[in-house]
Amino acid sequence: MQFTALPESEHPRVLLRPIVAADLPVWFDYLSLPDVHEHTSWKPEAPSQLEHYDSDRAQHTPSSPFRLAIADRSHGRMLGSIGFHTVSPENRTAELAYDLSPPAWGQGIASAMAKILVDWAHGHVGLLRVQATALSSNTRSMKVLARCGFEREGLLRSYRLVRGRPGDFWMFAHVAPPAAD
Repeated sequence: MQFTALPESEHPRVLLRPIVAADLPVWFDYLSLPDVHEHTSWKPEAPSQLEHYDSDRAQHTPSSPFRLAIADRSHGRMLGSIGFHTVSPENRTAELAYDLSPPAWGQGIASAMAKILVDWAHGHVGLLRVQATALSSNTRSMKVLARCGFEREGLLRSYRLVRGRPGDFWMFAHVAPPAAD
């Protein structure tokens, strides 16, 4: 199982591409905004803490996290990111994660990119299960996951520390359709 042959977006406004060094300050800036920060478990204190996502620096193994930039088609500026972490080649599973800068909210971008990545993960990569978690306060993310066919499986109490405090997260899953006989 390897994340190769990147997924392609046919979305009229955005494309998917590797994250590059120039994206890191942009990404850090919007992750630091209170409206973004309060509903995520992100805690970077400087752009340098995101460097391991830079495609030129990333170490790639079958279980490595995989993250792409969601970028504006017209000028290439990063609007968000999407990818997988907690990748298990043995179990053919991974956890989907994404974020968007507030100017890109409410335009169907997160739903469209999540759908592309999940379809690619099942079809190209061979994942059997794509899971996602959403902080219990993050209703926007829960709606994105529902629109993409994820099923809510249950509440994970004190699942992750969120800036030093235990956070409750809802677990969602998208399971690959059964193989045709």
